[in-house]
Order: sequence, then C-alpha cells, then structure tokens
Amino acid sequence: MDIQSYLNQVFRNSFLSKKERTDLTEEMAAHLNSSKERYINEGFSSDQATKKALESFGNPISIREKLTKETFGLSSSVILGLICISGFLFVSSLILGIIANHYGIHNRVIELSPVLFITICAICGALLLTRRNIDRLCLVSVPFLFGLGYLQAYLGLFKNMIGGIDSFNLFENLFFSGAYDFSGRSSFMLIGGFIITLQTIAIFILSKNIYISIMPFLFSVMYTISHMLVIGMYYLFFSNGFISQVTNGYNVFVVGNIQRLTDIGIKLGMCIVLFLILNTIKKIIAKRTMETV
Repeated sequence: MDIQSYLNQVFRNSFLSKKERTDLTEEMAAHLNSSKERYINEGFSSDQATKKALESFGNPISIREKLTKETFGLSSSVILGLICISGFLFVSSLILGIIANHYGIHNRVIELSPVLFITICAICGALLLTRRNIDRLCLVSVPFLFGLGYLQAYLGLFKNMIGGIDSFNLFENLFFSGAYDFSGRSSFMLIGGFIITLQTIAIFILSKNIYISIMPFLFSVMYTISHMLVIGMYYLFFSNGFISQVTNGYNVFVVGNIQRLTDIGIKLGMCIVLFLILNTIKKIIAKRTMETV
C-alpha cells in the first residue's frame, strides 16, 4: 500500500469536510514522507521504508475513528450505526403499530414511537454538522418545543395552566402538526414560525453554526411529514376504523394535510431566508475579524 492509498483509507466514510480532509491529508502526508525518508537513510528500500512508515503511523481505521470522534463527539462508525439503527426502529415501529392495530391494540406509545425514533435518527445525522460541544448542546435543544407540543397533544400535559381557560393548548397548536382540524390555522403557523425563528437566532448567537441554527425549521418539517406518513399509513390500512386521540377521522385528516403542506412551504421559505441572512452576518463578522487582526 502506498501513502496515498493509505490516506484514502483513513478518510473513507469520515464525513469530514473537503477542507478538513485536504488540510489533514497534507499534514499526514508530510509526516509519512518524512518518516519514509528516515527509513531510507537507514538503509531500507523505498517499498520497505513506505511499509514501515505506515506501520509506525498506525491502523488507518483506528486513526479515522479517533479523528472523527474528536471532530463530531462520536466516531463516524458509531454515528452511522446509530442512524441505521434508529432508522430501522422507525420503520419497524410503524409496521408493528399497523400489525398491532389490526389486532385491536393501539395506544399513545405505539403512535409516538416512530416520532421518537425519527428524532433520534435526525439528531444523530445532524451530529455530522457539529464541531464543538456547544454545537451539540444546541442540537439537543432543537426538539424541545416540538416535544412539548407532542406531550400536550398525547398526554394532556400543561393544560389548564391559566385560570379561567378550560384548555391551554398553546404548545399543541404551535408545534404539533397533527391537530384535529388544521383549517383556519394560518395565525398559528406564523406565530409558530416566529417562535422557531427566535430559537434559530438564539442557537446562532450561542454556536455561530448556521447549519445547526436552522435545524428547528428542518425538524418542524420533518415532524409534519412524519406525522402525515404515520397517521396516513394507519388510515390507508384501516380507513375510519382507525381511532386516535389526535385525529377525528380520515376526511378531517386529509383536509388538514393541505394546511400541513402549506405549513411546510412557509417553514422552508423562512428557513432559506434566515440561512441567507445568517450566512451574510457570519461573513461580515469574519471579514471584520480579519481586518482587526
């Protein structure tokens, strides 16, 4: 194995950025060539010197695991494994839920399981966009508001919080995509989008990582699509025979999907605009920093 093949093996499936791979490749190649020259000076042939230099540098897979763990917080193989496992559990929980419903078994745990697994899958995948612990802390905070919406919708938590109001459904209305009836919810879409915008700005201030900052919008879209998929699959197999506390029948759900698609469009539009604004701000900050230096 020559030095270039060795380095290719080190960075295969590392998920590092092009710049990171280029910088590290140059650094490692310089070290390996220096080590090779030393062995040649000691009397070894070129092939023998290359082999000894590579052996002294270490196993390429172990080096990749160490590099990616330092970069992402977890090694690339662990992250990829978690993505595959949680993705498999998402599909499995949906299929098992359909089977259970066929035998008359359906409850909140069965309905919420796919949401939990798709959340884990998305967080694990987004780890590849992190570089610091603050990025990871911000990433973990992304599903918080949506979690409150699901807890309120399915478990009835945080209701009757304000005296005189029979049902306080703020989180459910703003961050849960599976309400009984989505008609006339334009104001909730805009208010929810505004709150997610504030969350995005807060994450950007803390992490300066644009990709992690826009995750609240992407998670919102993901939850909406996953809810349409999960509940839609139940209605596909069981029509109005399917019973859930968050939906009032097939016809109501289908009409609501039109509003959900509108919500997805609004969230994606806001996400793109914010991404461009934050990217411009980051470039201005970087330019001013360079000028100061």
